[in-house]
Formats: sequence, C-alpha cells, structure tokens
Amino acid sequence: MVILGIETSTKTCSIALTDGKKLQDEISLHLGLSHSERVIPLLDEILKRNGMAIKDINGIAVSIGPGSFTGIRVGVSTARGLAQSLNIPLVGIPSLDGLAFGMETHGELVCPMIDALRREIYTALYEGRKRLTPHQLVGIGDWLKILKDKEETILFLGEAADLYENLIKDFLKKKAKIVKKERRYVSAARVAQLGLEKLVSGEGKKYDEVFPLYIRRAEAEVKWEEKERLRKS
Repeated sequence: MVILGIETSTKTCSIALTDGKKLQDEISLHLGLSHSERVIPLLDEILKRNGMAIKDINGIAVSIGPGSFTGIRVGVSTARGLAQSLNIPLVGIPSLDGLAFGMETHGELVCPMIDALRREIYTALYEGRKRLTPHQLVGIGDWLKILKDKEETILFLGEAADLYENLIKDFLKKKAKIVKKERRYVSAARVAQLGLEKLVSGEGKKYDEVFPLYIRRAEAEVKWEEKERLRKS
C-alpha cells in the first residue's frame, strides 16, 4: 500500500511516500510559510524521481495541526483535493502526535512543542504512544512550571525546542533532554507511517471528513469579531 504523507503545519514543508512500512522517499524543505507555492511541485518531484504516477497512491495521511494556520490550510486542502479526485481514503494526523510517536524512549516522557508566537506553544505530553495531556496552547513559562513537578526525564523536540532550548535547560536542569536535530522536527515520513497504521486498522475517512486542528482561532478572525463588536456597540 503506497501512502502519501503531507506535513505543512510548521515552517518545514515535507512530502513523503511509503510503500507498506518501508519509506520510499521524503523531501523536506524549510520554506518559512510559502507552502502553497511548493506542495504540488514537491509532490510532482517525488513521484517523478520514484517512477510513479499519482494514480499509484493508495491512501493519504496529512498533518492537521496545531501549528501554522496557513500551512495547515494548505496541507489539508491539498490532501482533501487529492483524496477526492483519486477516490482514496484520507487520514488526519495531529502534528504533535507526528512529532512524538516513533521516538525511542527508555522511561522518559516526550514533549513535542510547536511555536505559537507570543511566548506560547502548542504542546502535549506523551509516554510512549500514550498521550498524557490534551493538545493545548499554553505559555512556555506556565508549561515548564507544570513539567517541573514530573519525576521522569523529559525529551523535548519540535521547532519551539530550538527557540526555548536555553530556557528549558535553565528551568528543568538535568531533567530536560533536547532531541538531536535529525529527529527534532516534523516529518511527512512519520505522518505517512502513522497514516498507514490507521488505514490498515480501518480508520480511513472520506475526503470531506478530515478537518484542521487549529486550537487557537486565526488572528484575523479575532480582529474581525472585535471590529464588529465595536461597530455594533
């Protein structure tokens, strides 16, 4: 079963193809937030260099967020359009799950973190494949205070682990470990692998049954509501 993985929830745009449990190929580019210009060209490139056609794809797994509003919209809309046109199943994978699952641990907890700006992060806490907390939006300082009460060593990964690495180490001391860079960031390969598991277990959905996981409302939406409130007052 050939699975297309799409990960655009952060500044990294990543496309992957897996054939069964084997990673066929992956392309990851650090693009800022210009994903809309690159997703389809990257898909064309990865298919071409693997001698495949779009019709060879049997299922799609896409990162649904939380993360960049623009990136999530681009990834989910692209995945939904492809799933509809190819009439194949689609699976949505939370970006934090995609970061955390697959991490090899030895009793440590896993803490993926995605930057949400304003000194806030999207995060959750995991023990193996078990998520211990909801996906949430929280201030970095408040989150570290919560983690300080944990007895276990905590593995940190994600782009926000770069941003707050010194703060994490200063606050949690030896309890904190920052994952090596080659495993620290989002990956379409992991999204595809998680998608395969769900598809094999019968959890595939129709194209119009997969939705973004934003957590925070878009700033433009908040500003519009405030403008309307002031206009009516």
